[in-house]
Amino acid sequence: MSFWKGFGSGKLRECEEKALKEPENPQCHFELGTEYERRGQYPQAIEAFQQTLKLNPRSAETHFNLGVLYEISRNGRKAIFHMVQAGNLFSERNDTENKDKARKKLKEYYKQFNFHPEDNPPAA
Repeated sequence: MSFWKGFGSGKLRECEEKALKEPENPQCHFELGTEYERRGQYPQAIEAFQQTLKLNPRSAETHFNLGVLYEISRNGRKAIFHMVQAGNLFSERNDTENKDKARKKLKEYYKQFNFHPEDNPPAA
């Protein structure tokens, strides 16, 4: 293990411990998912973000992150579903900047996964 890998593992351990100590706190799971994502541990990141949504289904940021992770995993239906959710939730908050980011990603996903907006929205 390189020095830098070992150095960063403290943050991961800290996030894992927080999520175990506070299992009903969506922020703990979100931070854990973010740390897994940062490390390229995508299946673990998806699990942590799914747990976040169980506790806080209206988290636009979590839907956005899941959309990106499902795109990386080549799961177009789920990528599109979560990016639609993110865009709608950002819009409800009048968060124009992030809504625009989600809409831009969504257009990319429609093209990448050969999905048409007029089709029925995909279910997760």
